Amino acid sequence: MKVRHLFVASMLLTVAAHAAEQAPTSGPGPAAKPLEFNDCMRTDRITDWKVVDDQTLLVATGPDHFLVKTDVACPRMGLGGGVRFKTAESNKAIGGFRICGTPTEKVERINNDPPCSIQSVSKIDDATYKAMSKKAKLSGSGAGTSGSRP
Repeated sequence: MKVRHLFVASMLLTVAAHAAEQAPTSGPGPAAKPLEFNDCMRTDRITDWKVVDDQTLLVATGPDHFLVKTDVACPRMGLGGGVRFKTAESNKAIGGFRICGTPTEKVERINNDPPCSIQSVSKIDDATYKAMSKKAKLSGSGAGTSGSRP
């Protein structure tokens, strides 16, 4: 009788282990690595921006282009004439006006909507920027209210 119990227990463990390997992982993937400080997006140099969808923002700072992704849908980004960012406290200490993709950075919105946390910031080339820009639903220049808030 003990052999039967051991056999059933081992079969259950085998099935459970196999099911755990096959189960899709849910939730966000691994966090993207923040940019090095010198490669970060300078919010005081924004020359052009585009909202592609509720989680994707393209930003140009002169010759550099960036892809900014939020961790959740962030409707109404860019409404009010510009895009605004909340920089990380750690970046302010060594030179503010930079968005690197750290967990405490945010995209701010108007109408008392809560800010949206930035999931990642990555540099992209000019061709990618132009191709993605064609899908933009909202755009603007750096002049106006774009930038960052202390």
